[in-house]
Amino acid sequence: MKYILRTSVLITAVLASMGLTAACSGDDSSGDDDDNAGTGGTSATGGTSATGGTSAMGGTGNTSCTPGGNTVLIPNDTGWIDKTDLCNDVGVQGAWYPYGDQYGTGNGAKKCLTWGNHMPSECAQIMTPDPNVMAFPNINGAMHTAGTAEKVLPCIEGSKAATTPTSGCNPLPGTDYASMWGAGIGFDLNADKGPPEGTGMKSPWDPAMYGIVGIRFTIVNAPPKLRVEFPMLLTPAEAAADTPVPVTAVPPTTDDHSAGAPYWLAQKLGDAKYPASPVVEGVNTVLWTEVQVPKLGVYTWDPARILGIQWHVPTGSMASPYDFTIKDVTFVRTP
Repeated sequence: MKYILRTSVLITAVLASMGLTAACSGDDSSGDDDDNAGTGGTSATGGTSATGGTSAMGGTGNTSCTPGGNTVLIPNDTGWIDKTDLCNDVGVQGAWYPYGDQYGTGNGAKKCLTWGNHMPSECAQIMTPDPNVMAFPNINGAMHTAGTAEKVLPCIEGSKAATTPTSGCNPLPGTDYASMWGAGIGFDLNADKGPPEGTGMKSPWDPAMYGIVGIRFTIVNAPPKLRVEFPMLLTPAEAAADTPVPVTAVPPTTDDHSAGAPYWLAQKLGDAKYPASPVVEGVNTVLWTEVQVPKLGVYTWDPARILGIQWHVPTGSMASPYDFTIKDVTFVRTP
């Protein structure tokens, strides 16, 4: 996660943890083609909430709504959405945050620096919102971000990435998607407010409880590569089965899994290819039936275990500047 990023998502997220969680890589079997490389490099994107809700005032909500219909949630001016907001009939609560691979605190934070031993200038750069501030400034819920997802580099001998049995670094020099996975923005779906009002704990959100079948959002200036991801809690069995190293984070989430988080049309190019999601300029609708696991069989996509929503700009063979806005995020009952 971002605030900057998140640590493993369900843990007491030191409020603001802006730390990225474990950045994992996919299986890197097909080289460095940005969207068709078996390189996940996505997982560690979990952002932790920018302030688990330190801005306790709650979001602005909508000025009008139809109970039982599609629900638009508008965060307050610091990026917080509260369960008590007007028209929030979907039980969503959490903070918006920016996240990137050289930012954050907590489990898996600053992986580009601490695991990959890369220089700050070689890692993802977030220009806005400020990743060091526990708030996401916005106007009427228009969440704007800009920065650069870096060019991925070879693994550095002697680094933690090189000495950990990850698919990208064995054998050396390999490609360090495990540490260099890019940047993005997102928000938590079921988070407690941070201290002193709460613990900052993040928990799964079950859309079936509210009749939600997917989400809709509007994007302005969509980058050519973008993955719409849904970080998720893993079962103990799924965590233990991850290879080559089991997930040991508590609680275990897809942020720490070698395959990364499930995302919109992850399988459109076939298994373990890690293509971009089919995001278009303007309005996009994502149904839960269109969300997939990046590598088949490693865990089960289960909407009842969703922790958040993230728009992730991944790394590739070239640096990828981005400057986009997400707005009108809608929880869909009627597609």
